[in-house]
Amino acid sequence: MRYRLSIEDMEPNHWVVWVLDLPACFSSAQTPVDAVALAPGRISAYYSWLSSHDSSLPVITESIEVEIVETFHSFASTQDQEYLVNAFFEDDRRPPNYWDVELALRLLQWTRQDLLKVVQSATQEQLSRPMVCEVRGSIAGIIKHIAGAENWYFDQLDLALDRAQLPDDPLDMLKAVRTNTRAQLVKLMGNERITKNCDELWSARKVIRRTLWHERDHTQHIAHLLAHL
Repeated sequence: MRYRLSIEDMEPNHWVVWVLDLPACFSSAQTPVDAVALAPGRISAYYSWLSSHDSSLPVITESIEVEIVETFHSFASTQDQEYLVNAFFEDDRRPPNYWDVELALRLLQWTRQDLLKVVQSATQEQLSRPMVCEVRGSIAGIIKHIAGAENWYFDQLDLALDRAQLPDDPLDMLKAVRTNTRAQLVKLMGNERITKNCDELWSARKVIRRTLWHERDHTQHIAHLLAHL
């Protein structure tokens, strides 16, 4: 089976490959060549991940082929030089249909289960322990970042919670934001709106794409940190 890939340099020395036909499936590396080379393995692992949450889903055994359909080079916003404008792919223009939203809701349930499983294995001391090399300060800080980013994504479509009213506790913040996310997702069916913030374009499909990626990516990040405490 052939899968469409879009790639971007999300940050310096950080290339992300998006598997457009598989929401929440991605690979990343320091170079585009390495990120693309990792994609087939990530696709295979993605199907295994799906079946780990729903045993009725088949594990794909057929050969995997990939095709790069778009490359986006991030750039500094003309409105804020510290803001790096990330990808808006042609595929992001497609308004989500009923099945896109249903799949997103299901995948968000599974990504949250994965995150909570990792977090709940840690002690409160481990979650709050300061980490010098971690930009968010601690694992608790990363959890708040996951919730805050998800809320910010939906803010690009004017569907976010008021940040001033978000709970301060990281897990409560996760829960509050996700409750809103699930409620707003059903409103995105057929949504053709495209907005712009600091030169970056946003759409319903992009918000879904980024939300799923961000939680999976940071769940792996937290698991790695906990394994080395």
